[in-house]
Amino acid sequence: MEDFIANAALLSGQLVHQCEKAAASQASAAADLRGTAAEVRKEVLAGKAEITHNAKSAVREVLSQEIPAAVEAIAQAGDRLTRITEQLARDQAVAGAHMRKLGWKALGALLLASALLIGVTGYIASNNLARAASASVDAEILEALRSVSITSCDGQPCVKLSDGQARWTKNDDYILVDTSAAEGAPVP
Repeated sequence: MEDFIANAALLSGQLVHQCEKAAASQASAAADLRGTAAEVRKEVLAGKAEITHNAKSAVREVLSQEIPAAVEAIAQAGDRLTRITEQLARDQAVAGAHMRKLGWKALGALLLASALLIGVTGYIASNNLARAASASVDAEILEALRSVSITSCDGQPCVKLSDGQARWTKNDDYILVDTSAAEGAPVP
């Protein structure tokens, strides 16, 4: 039983460790995605600045020919940023679902281990109460044996008891015990 409890505790510890490891992994992935988004943002801003510069140059050279190309580049950069943002949102949703699943598993393992521990404790307490009751009966028997004397009367066992009992003829303080009848009788 102690091995089971130890195994349950190890399993619980391992699940908690896996949860923590998964959380660290997800946090690292989220940080990487934020870093990538920041780099993309920088690239978009740098691209925007470059496009703005090129647009001004183009306006100076040929205003009507370069403006559509600049608008297309800005639209593509915006589309790329939108796709990256959507991917980040999907990754975070998957990570959150995984974390919740690991959390529920760890909680379930802890609840199972707790219920098992409570059951084992109840079983042990029940056994201890039964032992205490048995010890109480044994103590009563020992107390009763202190009030009698067991000896041998002419080679036969005899017991010294209180008044009113059938007595041994040589000494009225003792009664004779019939051991032949007791051998076949069940012991209480």
